[in-house]
Amino acid sequence: MSHADGVRYEWARIVRWLVENAPASAQALNPPATDADLQRLSDHLGFGLPEVLETWLRQNNGSTAKDSRTAVPGGFRLVPHADSRIFPGGEVFLDCQSIIDRHGNHLRIADHIGDEDWWQPSWIPVLAEVDAHYGLVLDAGQRDGSVPVLAYRETDYPKRYAASLEELLAGVADMLEHGRGDGVLTRGRYPFVQDGRVVWD
Repeated sequence: MSHADGVRYEWARIVRWLVENAPASAQALNPPATDADLQRLSDHLGFGLPEVLETWLRQNNGSTAKDSRTAVPGGFRLVPHADSRIFPGGEVFLDCQSIIDRHGNHLRIADHIGDEDWWQPSWIPVLAEVDAHYGLVLDAGQRDGSVPVLAYRETDYPKRYAASLEELLAGVADMLEHGRGDGVLTRGRYPFVQDGRVVWD
């Protein structure tokens, strides 16, 4: 099974659990990204999308269906709905436009502070705690073709977090379905349902 097939399988497990157990969270999932959505994202990045990301976005274009956007200097800021925070750290699964906004903003900051290591063009944000500088990115710049997951936060530059998106999603799916697992994202966190949404404790 390819990594893209693995992403498709693991995400389907997560969505199925949300539909059956946390319908408010499931309703925060957008429909699949369109060809136009994906082309806009690729055009912004300046390179082709990693297959694992395109596969994921073609299943659901983020968990931002209930969110709103507010204008800020240089663009827009996502205002998340509580139901959008479906991942264990309260992260939102970013849609194509949110990836574009966040990626562009981070590159502008790196340029402004004169530190290209703060954010590189090949880093694609996919999960984010939208109220803070914290989240996970796919590193599309690896020469061997791998697409590892990096984590970043206020005080740290992005650094390796998981070998693949498939591995990351599998850990979440295992915890949702079985209440156990050793995923890097779920370690020490357990899901329960409150008001129809998944909450991680």
